[in-house]
Amino acid sequence: MRKAVLTQPFRQFTMRTIQDLIKPKVRKLAPYTLTPHRTRIKLNQNENPFDMPESVKTEVLHRLAEREWSRYPDFIPVQLQETLARFAGWRADGVLVGNGSNELIQNLLMVMVAEGTPVVLSEPTFTVYRLMVETLGGEVVNIPPRADLSYDLAAIGEAACRTNAAAVILCSPNNPTGVTVSEADVRRLLAEFDGLVVVDEAYYEFCGQNFVRLLAEFPRLVVLRTFSKAMAMAGLRVGYLLGAPELVIEVNKAKLPYNLNFFSMAAATVAVEQYETALKPLVELLIAERHRLETAFQELPGFRLVPSAANFMLVEALRHTPKEVFESLLAESILIRDVSRYPLLERYFRFNVGTPAENDAFLAGLRLLSER
Repeated sequence: MRKAVLTQPFRQFTMRTIQDLIKPKVRKLAPYTLTPHRTRIKLNQNENPFDMPESVKTEVLHRLAEREWSRYPDFIPVQLQETLARFAGWRADGVLVGNGSNELIQNLLMVMVAEGTPVVLSEPTFTVYRLMVETLGGEVVNIPPRADLSYDLAAIGEAACRTNAAAVILCSPNNPTGVTVSEADVRRLLAEFDGLVVVDEAYYEFCGQNFVRLLAEFPRLVVLRTFSKAMAMAGLRVGYLLGAPELVIEVNKAKLPYNLNFFSMAAATVAVEQYETALKPLVELLIAERHRLETAFQELPGFRLVPSAANFMLVEALRHTPKEVFESLLAESILIRDVSRYPLLERYFRFNVGTPAENDAFLAGLRLLSER
């Protein structure tokens, strides 16, 4: 018996384009990207300018040499979770490790945000928050900061309750402004709002403040941390989430298996073990350099520095545009971040604290520009 031959298409249709298959919200979004400038001094990504100390590298390489590279990394990185729990002062079953804290932000939002889900932000802040919320179909409720760029927690709490938001995301210190949120404000927000309060502590080592001690009291609090800044591991991509164990179970469902390679696991473990002796002195040096830069800016005409609790600083350009400042420094092979496209920051640029020599060169470049 002969097989039937399909002579007619399943349906009459106009062939869809790739753009037709992408969600309209996503098509409107601009990707998170950076122009790959190559300069002798790089102050544009809030990195630690000091490389990982040799003692950490040596121990990591020793542990890697003992490992079978043909095997998968640990499916559940129990040792690293326990190490991070002791380091942070929280319980191991409330720790989730990710390929950078960005991945954990994405995982957290994936299990919460559906079409139209409100999430409260205070922009300007880390642009990836909005990008991820809107990619998932959620709605960003933006509450602008006060005139001094500090968080307006009363307005944030009111908006979160009014919109029945799934979460409020606060970066403390905030990127790119460097401002922090107080413990009293976070406590009040947690007491009055029944959604998640997510505090991104990517730069907490530089401000001496953290919110981990509130986790036991408030199970709707989530704390995010990274190894990319103070821990000098931006190239290895490690972050971790601290939260209620029942929340960690749910967020873990959105995490891809084997998301963290064993090289990064080993490096993170050793970095924590040697933090006090090898890394903390470098953090303290960066804080001292931040204070030195604050003093220097008081005598630098044409620029207004925003007080910062992080390893970076926001500057208002009073006589030149941020683009002019960027290009002037780029001509000196110094790379900063023009943040003038951020909300409310049309006159601002950002730089991270470098080594003493890098900071001297940066200040010299600004002095040269201010004389023009």
